[in-house]
Amino acid sequence: MKTSSASNEKKKGNAGKSRHSNGNEAKLPVDQSESSPLTRRNFLGSVGGVATLALAAGSIPLEPLFDEKHSVVGAAVVDYQPAARAAASRNYRTSTAKDEHINVGVQPDNGDTLSFTDFSGSFSKGLQHDGLGVPNAASWLSLKYALQSGRHSDYEKIIVGTPGGGPNSRLNGPQGSLAFDLEGLDSHALVIPPAPTVASAQTAAEAIEHYWGALLADIPFTQYPTNSLVAQAVTDMNKLSGLKGNNQYPFPITPQNLFRGQFFEGDGNVQGPYISQFLVQP
Repeated sequence: MKTSSASNEKKKGNAGKSRHSNGNEAKLPVDQSESSPLTRRNFLGSVGGVATLALAAGSIPLEPLFDEKHSVVGAAVVDYQPAARAAASRNYRTSTAKDEHINVGVQPDNGDTLSFTDFSGSFSKGLQHDGLGVPNAASWLSLKYALQSGRHSDYEKIIVGTPGGGPNSRLNGPQGSLAFDLEGLDSHALVIPPAPTVASAQTAAEAIEHYWGALLADIPFTQYPTNSLVAQAVTDMNKLSGLKGNNQYPFPITPQNLFRGQFFEGDGNVQGPYISQFLVQP
């Protein structure tokens, strides 16, 4: 005798072997029988990728899936002994700080502040100047005072070129030298030689080099060996005493090494053809 499908569903429901789906239950894998236990592996194999990632990343309640109270899947945590790690990190940082505790003392300047009492030989970019370009004394001294005190309020009081606004109304990060960095040596533990004085032969040579560079700006590098203006520049710069014996410049000057610097004689800066950085191909 045949029974209706509704009757069969009712009997199955009463027997506990199946239940009506409300769309929230986890479906069993095809090869998983309803009578076998639902394991973590079977469950993860049956849910979608997003749910699997959520379970792997942390703990989520599974009550809507299993109709069981307090069912939770927890992610494994590796015990790395945080107290020991923190102590080791502190010891490492402390020992490194002690090794990098370097006092280089007060560095000498080039003497231009004493040689040029109108401050015309000192840095004055962004400050007030007169019609000849000589820095305003009050403006320059306000910068010096801020550098000496290190107070932010004094930096705010520096007398700049155009207080009401304009191209010279601000200085570009003058308080950067006050910052501390936890990577590497402190900036004040590193030194460089003082700049050549304004009245030195080296400063004069550098200025002349810049002037020649401006005059030759439109001449292709490939024409340097044969261009007459380049030849004049080479002849003129070979007369400059500020370049002779200066290891920063190749000497004698030739069309091949014109406008090039070097760290040591014959290094890679003076070898090979000229090339524009805009034409370099990977």
